[in-house]
Amino acid sequence: MSKTTFNLYKTVLCVLTLVAALLLAGCGGAKSTRAKADETVHTALFDFTCGQAEVIDSYNGIDIPEGDKLVQFHISVTNTSDSGFLIFKDDFQLQWGDGDSDFGVGFDAVDDDMLSEVTGVSPGSTLEGNILVAVPQDTTTLTVAYQETYEDGSDADAYFVDLSL
Repeated sequence: MSKTTFNLYKTVLCVLTLVAALLLAGCGGAKSTRAKADETVHTALFDFTCGQAEVIDSYNGIDIPEGDKLVQFHISVTNTSDSGFLIFKDDFQLQWGDGDSDFGVGFDAVDDDMLSEVTGVSPGSTLEGNILVAVPQDTTTLTVAYQETYEDGSDADAYFVDLSL
């Protein structure tokens, strides 16, 4: 084999190795984590736990739409980062089916037991509260979904907690 052919093979091998390395690095992208009630979920900035959901008849003046039932669950969020940040109630989307409109967010807080619309959480501290949502009468499971995002706004890791009703 000539020196020119050897250098060409060497160059092609280096390029193929580089392409393979870039492809492998791309495979380390966003992941999805699934949990159940009372299991702690670990995100990049905080840990959160959703208690078991329960159907309740009424709550402090919240109107339940016709054909729906009122569901309540407790959520706990602990800041595991070195910085404070804001937690928004609506960051935790509630899903109850496969349809395009089978999701929503919890009701706005009507008392101190419910998770507030937005709350600052300092490093090491824990935020707790109840989330209430109206779901269709035939709903048997509720999924709490949290989606991390990168600084550029693109989706990062996703977290799902399945709750039975």
